[in-house]
Amino acid sequence: SPANFEPGFRGMIPARQALAESINTAAVRVLDFAGIDHVRAVARKFGIAEPIPRDLSIALGTCDVTLLEMTGAYSAFANGGYGVLPHVIEKITGAAGKVLYELLGGGPGIIVNPYAIAQLDSMMTDVIAYGTGKAARLDRPAAGKTGTSQDYRNAWFIGFTADLVTGVWFGNDDNSPMKRVTGGMLPARTWHD
Repeated sequence: SPANFEPGFRGMIPARQALAESINTAAVRVLDFAGIDHVRAVARKFGIAEPIPRDLSIALGTCDVTLLEMTGAYSAFANGGYGVLPHVIEKITGAAGKVLYELLGGGPGIIVNPYAIAQLDSMMTDVIAYGTGKAARLDRPAAGKTGTSQDYRNAWFIGFTADLVTGVWFGNDDNSPMKRVTGGMLPARTWHD
């Protein structure tokens, strides 16, 4: 049974507000409406390779996803719907200047309707404007989303501007809980800085 960070039931609220304020119950309802199998398929298109459980808890982040995968997935939000394959090395040259390796291609192409992405991007600007990601607010347009796992084991903020997508994660290497750190705190402030 999902619960929100702030206690109490808020009743019907717009999806824009629910996203901005990280209303968990709304996320579960949207997932249920969209269908678990559909959402899992979309996550795969966005580059999530980790095993994804087949239950409503995935709306709350119960699937272990690396920061690199999540940041790569958010790249499609920043670029109008084109999938991105995150990488570390673009090119390797030998001592004589011969190219030994070069990354070719950047992803699978368009993976989602650009109109839908534009709508979601607009909603994610509110996360920073008045929602849980206020600490990430910049002096230029930006969008993003906070995340906090159960028992404060993970806290993240992933956001983007017109030219950069960046993810910030806080947690303990042994998966032990932090002291009530949420994605809207240290990760959002770090992203801002």
